[in-house]
Amino acid sequence: MPTVPGGTEPSNPKHVSSSRQRNYSPAGIAGASGKLRWNTKLLYGSGEIVNVITITVIGMYYLFFLTDYVGLSPTLAGGIFMVGRIWDAFIDPVMGIVTDRTRTKWGRRRPFLFLSAVPVGLLFFLMWSYPGAGSNTLNAIYFTAAYMLFMTTLTLYYVPYLSLVAELTEDYNERTSVNNYRIVVQLLMGLVAAVIPKMIADSYTDAFQGYRTMGLAVGLFIILIPLLLFFRTKERQTPEVHSRSLRFGSEIRLALASRPFRRLLLLYVGCYAAANVIEGFVIYYMKYWLNREEEMSYLLVTVIVAGVLTLPLWTKVSQAIGKKKTIIYGLLLWAVSQLAWMVLSPDSPSYLVYVIGAVVGSGYGVAHVVPWSMLPDVLDADELRTGLRREGLYSGIMTFFMKTSNSLAIFLIGILLEAAGYVPNQIQSGPAQMTIRTTMTFAPELFIVAGLIAAFIYPLGKEDFTRNRERLLEKANTK
Repeated sequence: MPTVPGGTEPSNPKHVSSSRQRNYSPAGIAGASGKLRWNTKLLYGSGEIVNVITITVIGMYYLFFLTDYVGLSPTLAGGIFMVGRIWDAFIDPVMGIVTDRTRTKWGRRRPFLFLSAVPVGLLFFLMWSYPGAGSNTLNAIYFTAAYMLFMTTLTLYYVPYLSLVAELTEDYNERTSVNNYRIVVQLLMGLVAAVIPKMIADSYTDAFQGYRTMGLAVGLFIILIPLLLFFRTKERQTPEVHSRSLRFGSEIRLALASRPFRRLLLLYVGCYAAANVIEGFVIYYMKYWLNREEEMSYLLVTVIVAGVLTLPLWTKVSQAIGKKKTIIYGLLLWAVSQLAWMVLSPDSPSYLVYVIGAVVGSGYGVAHVVPWSMLPDVLDADELRTGLRREGLYSGIMTFFMKTSNSLAIFLIGILLEAAGYVPNQIQSGPAQMTIRTTMTFAPELFIVAGLIAAFIYPLGKEDFTRNRERLLEKANTK
């Protein structure tokens, strides 16, 4: 059977799904292959605020909140993460298919932005609202339920949002530019989320009141973003091409049959899992190994600012040599600098901590921006293979694998802490300190190496993108 660029085989036409995904495009786009206005990019980039603030706060402080304040064991607290994330991961691809098949006068994606606005803010608040003294079992049930419900509503918002981003442009370099806006918002608001909510919580002598107030403040703020996107954007309708629908399992299998997509999945999971392990563990590392909990905010500022400042450089590199080589160079930089966490000690000078953080941040930034800018390129190859354009399904599958791997990693970290004899709010034993030190270094390193392997074997380059776009244009012109 003949192959299309990227080594994929065209499917039988009878496998075409409900409709092509070119049916809608967000407002503010001058043309499918033209340049986007900066305010259009910024508007869509702002939609990332909901995800990055909530996930950053949860990733950095929720495990710590559950172990050091609620009093749950690290294993039990890690289990809450695992159950909530795996549940959330399973509904991501379902949500993607639902949005792909939705037809309303407001479009396919926008209705879900409106529906998710209030629930996502309310449930975030409830996650930090400690119900009072109770058994560990009752506390675990409450926080598990709150976490699962919150992640469900976040999926209701985030998968449709990501699907809109993937539809913005067909230009190779503009796809990187669009994601740069989103990632700059992600990094900057990640910095805000890492510092400001903790400052709100720490401003109260009653820790539970502090975290409850923080949850309320963040919850009220994130309600506004989905509403802004809903009322300030619109989806343009174009004629639909109806054909045979596939069952859910068949759609998943058809998507995973794409070799470029499987490689991109591994790359994406590696990058984000490494980042999330660091986010969840850095507070233990700074507090119990370096004895510098008060400097954690400065370290986070250093990492994120370095990531933001180097993004324009990585963009130029990507335009010159392509996304594949760019992500390889960025991950190599991150992998080498990540090992430096192992050599730091409580006696290390502060400037050395920040220098390491800056170098890590430079690789961390490119690892965030490039994988999502590669997804539309994979979608082009998949459209040639299947005749479908399914941004929602693919976004859902990517977040499914990312969340599943992250939840398992955090659960295993909780087990390691408890096995090493970790005791909250006390000077840790030698084995516990060594566990904290090695986990901070080598757990993310394993994910980074997995991402590097995926990047090396990723089959699509800039030339493949050009050929695929030409073939899609030819197909469109012959209809």
